[in-house]
Amino acid sequence: MHKLIPLAIIISLVSAAPVLANTLKISIETTSDTGNIRAAVYPSEEAFKNGIVSIGTVSPAKLGTTKLEIKGLAPGTYGIVLFQDLNGNEELDRNLLGIPNEPFGFSNNPTIRFSAPKFEEFKFEYDGTETELDIKLNGN
Repeated sequence: MHKLIPLAIIISLVSAAPVLANTLKISIETTSDTGNIRAAVYPSEEAFKNGIVSIGTVSPAKLGTTKLEIKGLAPGTYGIVLFQDLNGNEELDRNLLGIPNEPFGFSNNPTIRFSAPKFEEFKFEYDGTETELDIKLNGN
């Protein structure tokens, strides 16, 4: 009976290994510890246009660098949109012209002009292995 316990532990560790490998780590440079960083992962341009999020995550903002982890993401093409929810209303606040009032960012850190970038500009290929991305916040 005692020999079965170590074998069961080994089997559970081996079967958990692929799940642990599917981790996307995101580092965000933050100038304030106010509110939360809210991130949404989109699997396609169509999903982005229609607001269909594949996976989302939230973490308290930290002064300096805030880190997020997204686990269990299948290999594929994705784009990440995030913002610092300064007032906790779970929305990206905008002014009367539609310009964001809260810091925001996209994977690949595309140049922001007068509107959100096209999915092509912030998409990336995820191969299912542990990956780290750095995303810079724009505004505020």
